[in-house]
Amino acid sequence: MGIWIVSFSILVVSVVALFLIFDQYKKTVREAKDYERGLKMVPMKIHLPPPSDDIESGSRDERDVVDETLSQAQTMYNIISSTATKGFKTKLYGQRHISFEIIANDGLIHYYAVVPAVITETVKQAISAAYPTARLEEVELDNIFSDQGKSNGVIGGEFTLKKDFIYPISTYEESKRDASRALLDALSRASRGDGIAVQFMLRPAFEGWTQKSIDKVDSLRDSKGKAKKSAALDIMEALWKPPQSTESESKNKQLTSLEESEIDAIEKKTRYPGYETLIRVVVSSSTSSRSQALLQSVVTAFSLFDSPTYNGFKFNMTTNIDELVTAYIFRFFPQKLKNSILNSIELSTLFHLPSRASIPTEKVQRQRIKQVDGPTELMDDGLLLGVNDFRGVKKQIRLSENDRRRHAYIIGQTGMGKSKLLENLAFQDIMDGRGFAFIDPHGDSVEELLGMIPKERIDDVIYFNPSDIDNPIGFNMFEAKTPEEMDFVVSETNSMLKSLYDPGNTGIVGPRMENIVRYAAILLMSDPEGGTFMDIPKILVDPEYARSKIKYLKNQRAIDFWTKEWPASQKSSDAGELTSWVVSKWAPFESGLLNNILGQKLSGFNIREIMDGQKILLVNLSKGLMGEQAAKLLGMVFVMKFQAAAMSRADTPEPDRKDFCLYVDEFQNFATSSFESILSEARKYRLNLILANQFMTQLTDTIKGAIIGNVPTKIVGRIGIDDAENLQRAFTPTFTAEDLTKLPNYNAVATVLIGGIPSAPFTMSLLPPIGKSNPELRNALKRYSASKYGRPKLLVESEIRDRFKTVGSQPKVSQSSQQLIRNADSSNSVQPNISTNDEAKNNNSFLDDWVKKREQLREEKTTLTSTVNIQSNDRQSSMNGFKPNINHHQDDNLIASNPRGGAELNTSTVSQAASSTVFSSVSVEGATRSQPQQQPSTIANQPEPQIKEQQNENGHLDIRDENDDEIVFKIR
Repeated sequence: MGIWIVSFSILVVSVVALFLIFDQYKKTVREAKDYERGLKMVPMKIHLPPPSDDIESGSRDERDVVDETLSQAQTMYNIISSTATKGFKTKLYGQRHISFEIIANDGLIHYYAVVPAVITETVKQAISAAYPTARLEEVELDNIFSDQGKSNGVIGGEFTLKKDFIYPISTYEESKRDASRALLDALSRASRGDGIAVQFMLRPAFEGWTQKSIDKVDSLRDSKGKAKKSAALDIMEALWKPPQSTESESKNKQLTSLEESEIDAIEKKTRYPGYETLIRVVVSSSTSSRSQALLQSVVTAFSLFDSPTYNGFKFNMTTNIDELVTAYIFRFFPQKLKNSILNSIELSTLFHLPSRASIPTEKVQRQRIKQVDGPTELMDDGLLLGVNDFRGVKKQIRLSENDRRRHAYIIGQTGMGKSKLLENLAFQDIMDGRGFAFIDPHGDSVEELLGMIPKERIDDVIYFNPSDIDNPIGFNMFEAKTPEEMDFVVSETNSMLKSLYDPGNTGIVGPRMENIVRYAAILLMSDPEGGTFMDIPKILVDPEYARSKIKYLKNQRAIDFWTKEWPASQKSSDAGELTSWVVSKWAPFESGLLNNILGQKLSGFNIREIMDGQKILLVNLSKGLMGEQAAKLLGMVFVMKFQAAAMSRADTPEPDRKDFCLYVDEFQNFATSSFESILSEARKYRLNLILANQFMTQLTDTIKGAIIGNVPTKIVGRIGIDDAENLQRAFTPTFTAEDLTKLPNYNAVATVLIGGIPSAPFTMSLLPPIGKSNPELRNALKRYSASKYGRPKLLVESEIRDRFKTVGSQPKVSQSSQQLIRNADSSNSVQPNISTNDEAKNNNSFLDDWVKKREQLREEKTTLTSTVNIQSNDRQSSMNGFKPNINHHQDDNLIASNPRGGAELNTSTVSQAASSTVFSSVSVEGATRSQPQQQPSTIANQPEPQIKEQQNENGHLDIRDENDDEIVFKIR
């Protein structure tokens, strides 16, 4: 017997020893596991949903709104409960925990979720399910610790429940208020240099956590605390005791209302998932007193979660600051802490994403706009517009070639990235070999694009810069071949004048003026020699000039106007006033800059050829350089010419029409009343429009309706409230008008045509610049384009001046001379070769233009020689621009060369007389043209010299002074 007792004692001691050893082992491995889990946790910043996503209160009871808002968080906690695991490892290491955190640092308040890497996706899903527009971003956590307060400025502690966890705290369901508002108010007291962190750490409660609550309820119901009897004892009592006794005892066991409420509260808590919870607070400031004040405000805020009847929180200040900081950094959650269990309703009350009504401070950062998923269709080709980023998944948003034909519209206030978006789109067209035109009212974008041209596309570029006064490029809006084209030009001319002078249709440009302009334009275009927009005042004020062209009219109504109606109107008392009224509308355009462009009969380029040849036309209409009215007029002329060129493609089968894109920034400046027809008709002629502007209020109702109705691809940046209300219909119910007014820079809301069907609205991030501009290439191409498509200023002015002379007094120029000049100026022919060359002295011919005195031509000459070879290096990538080699020779002449070949400009010897102009001969691929360079003038008010022109045996025209002893210049 004694042996058995000894053996049993040894066994018991062994078991106890093993238990103690295992318990110590478990404690050791759990501590190591806590460090490991802390290192493997992933911090994610929760970008709060935008204000527009808040539940609308309207006329609803505020308590109902609070209840609906906070109940969203229950979905999140219910999903998180699914992370609970079972098995030996769980018993050894415990459940994984997560930490929801609110951190005030550097003057701002942010929300975070710090989760184990293995359950990151589950937590993301939980948050997204509760708050679909919240955005999660993996980040480095804020450092809340102050350098000045490292020694004594860090304090903190932990909150625990005052009573047993079976009793609930005060929740939003009872209070009908958001008590976390007080917590945010306490955190907002932290200024720059202060830091406050509140960690809500939780993990699924141990299995069977509700049993304690059940036992408590049973004990309350069983005779107010007596132990519960077994079923057998109940039967025996029923047999032995009379019914009256049982009934009397039942009455004695009747629960009070407080006991009933207590039981209901305990039972209600067990109906929802439970979580072991630890709430930790760390405060850091420059001084201990400051930290104490901040901590006290947080502790006070938690008092609102106390239930007067049941449970609440008590704060335990930590004395060991090092342990507190370590536990905060590693998110330690000891497994032994099992006595603070909260259910999902209680946690929803404590931690949830706040609405606008619950945020007492501007320090809480929210998203300006929600993220919305983009199209599910695969987009492999087409124009790259931007990137849709939704819950960490990035998708390229592209516009296919077929869908581009339905046009695109970009709107947004200054700074949202419209211009850079247009540059990126145009750069893609450059690199893909597509043709396009870019009309830029600022000039910056076309300058950037000019420096991005690759070597193989140099010959495709036309740079139109009206501010280059030395080499004006002709652009005649009155070039029309057929009666239909004439009617279109006339109609557009009147539309342009109305847009410039009478945008509100007040009658300034009325039917009478439109009629006069109409027949003046028809008269000019009927002349085989042609006419220009700038000739209209001459037609109206010079009867002889007008009569000289009537013989070319074929339109009987126009003939009657000029032979009957107009002469009769000139006899009335208000004839002069009417004529002056019409002519005055041309006054803003009579500057040399615009007159030398629109006053040339032959354009320097052909829009139809640009479209069919897939060329690149860059139009710099900088209002700062040429004035707003002039820029608007030229822009409208370009739009008109592109519309006319597109419609002229009717002579080409549709499959043979090449796509051509017209980019127009700030297009409201250039839109006339006929713009609606461009949007509806240009598609069939393969003229694709990409339009941009800042405000829809800048547009007429007609154009506004055409944009909304006929342009399915819309990219909307931040806009004003008026525009947001106009566009809201295209983006509801996904986005509200408020969403469209809160977009950050370089972000947009878009709907894109995909396979002919508009997509649902989505959010899109715009791309940074994808091309790199080369300033050296830019400057070289400016000179190249000016020499190839422009004409010398003096020659242009001389032609215009002679054309505007009274018909009877105009010098007679031989037909051969006229034909040679026209051939020289034609955009389809080799450019004229103008040079100073003594070897041509023996040629005898005449040209009616030389405005400098003979004495000045004999003054001292200087010679300037420079050779410029424009060539390009291969691009290493789409981000590298064209970079010519620049060398300076001993004579300081600039030489740009590249051994790989390319377009070439040679500047030959030029003579500098004592006049105000130096002519430099610039040869471009065999075509040479003089370029005037302005020098100080000393010949004002002096008579014109006598010059003469002769045609030599080679068919060249040589210019000589009256003594035949020096050739001024020659045209080949």
